[in-house]
Amino acid sequence: MSSHDIAIVFNPKGGSASAGPVNKLVSLLEARGCKVQKLSTTPEPGSATKLARSAASSGAKLVIAFGGDGTICQVAEGLIGTDAAMAAYQGGTGNLFARTYNSKLSPELFVEMVLEGTPQPVDMIKLDYVDIHGVAHDRLFMTCFGIGPLSDSILVSQNVKRIFGKLAYVFGVAKASFMLKPIRCSLVTEDQGRERSMDAAIVAVANVLPPNMTLISRGCNASDGLMDTTYVTARNFFDLLPLAGWLPLGSPERSPHYGRLRTASLKIKTEMPVIPNIDGDASPATTELSLKVVPGAVRMVLI
Repeated sequence: MSSHDIAIVFNPKGGSASAGPVNKLVSLLEARGCKVQKLSTTPEPGSATKLARSAASSGAKLVIAFGGDGTICQVAEGLIGTDAAMAAYQGGTGNLFARTYNSKLSPELFVEMVLEGTPQPVDMIKLDYVDIHGVAHDRLFMTCFGIGPLSDSILVSQNVKRIFGKLAYVFGVAKASFMLKPIRCSLVTEDQGRERSMDAAIVAVANVLPPNMTLISRGCNASDGLMDTTYVTARNFFDLLPLAGWLPLGSPERSPHYGRLRTASLKIKTEMPVIPNIDGDASPATTELSLKVVPGAVRMVLI
């Protein structure tokens, strides 16, 4: 990056985005001659989006999202249509987007790489739907979207995540698997003209996946103009067992309950209301959703 005007948007409630690591990053950047703004998010919905947009309009050429997937997504949304690029530093619990490109870097190595890196275009996925109360919603996300009981199981509060970390996700998924209540849904790929109906334990749409999750959906790429959709058609715990056996072997497709498709657009309809899980955050319930890739929505220094 040739510019030295940098803003850091951080979530103080994130898994590791406390004042100490953030201040360390600021000190290292300032030592390299950068002018740095430190911007803390608030509980207000869309706080990180507003802070990122304000920083870009004030002249920041690089905005660093220091937090988890939710913070990264909001910062990216705030930078769409601006001249500012962004980078992501792991400061949350899941950190799926950041872990796609690196293991957790030291602040020193992160600063070195981000200042020497070149921004690349990265896709986002746009979600549109009307909730069960008739309110319209449109959201952009960077990493993952999901519906179904296995998706619901990882929707835990910030306090729970801070106390138990990743164990909160493990316990939630295990409980949902043993007490499985699948959703009846249909998937329509408009660009391919196909429809699939199923009883699903989960339907997940991904823009990127970290290395330890590529067994679920290999070849996922954040810059190819396509979303990667996987689904598990299970009615009970025993239906999940074959998939659990094939996943460690890198062959989930050998399970009769696993399916995958790649498409630029997707419509999902469900018989009963479902809760959209967008980058780990719950959204109001609905029975019909529309997803579409936004190619090259934001420029990122991918490190």
